[in-house]
Amino acid sequence: MAHTIEDQTLALAGIVQACLLVRELAHHGQAPSHAQAASLASLFRIDASDVPAVYGGVRQVGEGLRHLRKQLAGQAGNQDIEVTRHVLTLIQLAGQLLRLPDMLQQLGQGLQALDAKQRELGPDAPEVIEGLAGLYQRTISTLSPKVIVNGNPQQLNRPEVAQRIRAALLAGIRSAVLWHQCGGSRLSLIFRRKRFLAAADGLLRGGIRLVDEA
Repeated sequence: MAHTIEDQTLALAGIVQACLLVRELAHHGQAPSHAQAASLASLFRIDASDVPAVYGGVRQVGEGLRHLRKQLAGQAGNQDIEVTRHVLTLIQLAGQLLRLPDMLQQLGQGLQALDAKQRELGPDAPEVIEGLAGLYQRTISTLSPKVIVNGNPQQLNRPEVAQRIRAALLAGIRSAVLWHQCGGSRLSLIFRRKRFLAAADGLLRGGIRLVDEA
């Protein structure tokens, strides 16, 4: 998979979009259905030909791209701290996951077992959400650091909301793994901020591909 700034930006936007879903679910008990379906569908595109194909096209991660651009430009609101914290935690967990072949295999087998159901019912069907949430609990939730989700206790205590949050976090892990596979790192977040901002602008405008020559 090509290591371009554009690819890394899309993967980063995928993480951000998943974390936005977590925030909305935790505080309001619901999140934009289109963004949920797009993020969850990325879990089942393991053999995608390129990064846009992981998401079914750049537009499918539009929510994440728009918020990422605000983050990079310093225009996001106070709640951005919560999203940023989750993004960094998922990136750290994905780095650990890539060093755990047994858990990677377990995740792959779990997603394969759910694939037929999601093809029939859709990736955001309750039965699929329940399966993804259980898979997250058996795998990623055993790693450290733990993902601490704050929000409205009335929403967090609803089983269906808790399941959707775990499924969204699993989608975030999928994008965080992709971020690492595309050559992303915590240092690049610091030193390539302007390049990520330019790539996000280009993607939102439908601009040309920006190749990373480093």
